[in-house]
Amino acid sequence: MFHKFEGKYDKIILEPLKKEDIEDLRLLRNKKENRECFIYQKEISKEEQEKWFEKYLEKETDIMFVVSLKEDKRPIGYVALYDINDEKKTCEFGRIIVDKTKVLEKGIGTQITKCCCDIGFEKLGMNMIYLEVFSDNIPALKTYLKVGFIERKRYIKNNKEIIYMEYFK
Repeated sequence: MFHKFEGKYDKIILEPLKKEDIEDLRLLRNKKENRECFIYQKEISKEEQEKWFEKYLEKETDIMFVVSLKEDKRPIGYVALYDINDEKKTCEFGRIIVDKTKVLEKGIGTQITKCCCDIGFEKLGMNMIYLEVFSDNIPALKTYLKVGFIERKRYIKNNKEIIYMEYFK
């Protein structure tokens, strides 16, 4: 959905995703090493990305962000909160993707995760944020544990083990 939520944390800024960002997002998402971190792993065409963006704008329960560095406003990645449930005060964290060719510094994923969750808790009024991650995605798991997510269960989907985690306000 179109939104005006923004956040800052240490060296990064989160701003709303705009139409001019979607081609960069698509190209980054289509890199093999990034696709492997998503449940849907097929390459996305330009047309599919544009259709997705149009549907995204209509969804009331989905907000995406462009991640930029504070120092030069250079976009380095993307992240989202989705399946926002105002009644239950819960939402899902995910779609995090960082262009490792644009930022070599360690800890950026932690900053992005923390900033996005802060928006969920402070600006959206959520009480719990959850996520799912492949069990072999060790860097992501370390990030989520560092931020405060707690492992709740593991299950197999499409022959891959997935960990379900929660983070409370």
